[in-house]
Amino acid sequence: MFLIFKHIIFFIFSIFFLLVKAPLAEKILYLEDNFFPEGITISKNGDIFVGSLKENKIVKISNGKKNFEEFIPSSSNGFLSVIGILADDHNKILWACSSNPGVTNYPSDDPVSLKAFDLVSGEPLNSYSFSDGGFCNDIAIDSNGNIYVTDSFNPRILRLNKSKNRLETWIESNIFEGDGFNLNGITYLDNHLYTVKMNSGELFKVQIKENGAPYNLEKVNLPRLLNAPDGIKTINKQTLIVVENKGSLTTIKLNDPIELSVIRENLDTPTTVAIKNNTAWVLEAQFGHLFGEDKNIPPDKFKIIGVKLETSLLTSLKNLLSIFQ
Repeated sequence: MFLIFKHIIFFIFSIFFLLVKAPLAEKILYLEDNFFPEGITISKNGDIFVGSLKENKIVKISNGKKNFEEFIPSSSNGFLSVIGILADDHNKILWACSSNPGVTNYPSDDPVSLKAFDLVSGEPLNSYSFSDGGFCNDIAIDSNGNIYVTDSFNPRILRLNKSKNRLETWIESNIFEGDGFNLNGITYLDNHLYTVKMNSGELFKVQIKENGAPYNLEKVNLPRLLNAPDGIKTINKQTLIVVENKGSLTTIKLNDPIELSVIRENLDTPTTVAIKNNTAWVLEAQFGHLFGEDKNIPPDKFKIIGVKLETSLLTSLKNLLSIFQ
């Protein structure tokens, strides 16, 4: 009996070692031609949603599928170019930033706004305009369900006042000021909002007080400046993941000191990222074929690349033991 038990233990730990040491394979999903993706989000049931800068629409890749389907048609509900998007599972809402970078196939005079769509059907629910202009870029939701958006053209973060049915400036600061694109990605972690400033490579955090007011805005001390940071998401209580628009996907470990680790390089203008299980799905937007010197050259196939995230030994062991339960 002891010999059998010993062989079982050896077998379990052999598989465990192989799982930990196995190469982290990537997965790839493809989007339609001329799509030029910008924003991505994943619902709790695993459905992937991607917005288009060029086509003013959102497509959906259902959980476990490889093919996309149109979810929100071009220019629906006054859609401009689709920038950041966020699945709000609790309220069954798909939030989307609608802005005008001047490259859409569907130009209009509709205002820059935050759009709300039904997460299941895609039907329009509401639209909240930026009353004094700006550029709606990215969206975050806190533990109380409050919605925040960054404005890349004005030095502020806005919050949705649901009782008054409007967006209001939540915090404005001169440290958000700069030339070109300023505030970009935003994410929520442990009663703080973290946001990146694209043109300077800085990361900021601001605390949310019990009454909902902003408190203690500060610059996070990074070991280096980020390289044109775009989308940012929370992995766990100690780790963020940020897309560096010049070609990298990077984790930020909020230790003391903070650690940056590039986990994927050589991406073609990556913009945003979303987490599904233990995979970071990052978009390659290929914006050089839209704005840059290659704009007269057709882009390659648009890809969503699934980059496996490293797990701790404890997590790997738990996953392994679940096989035998």
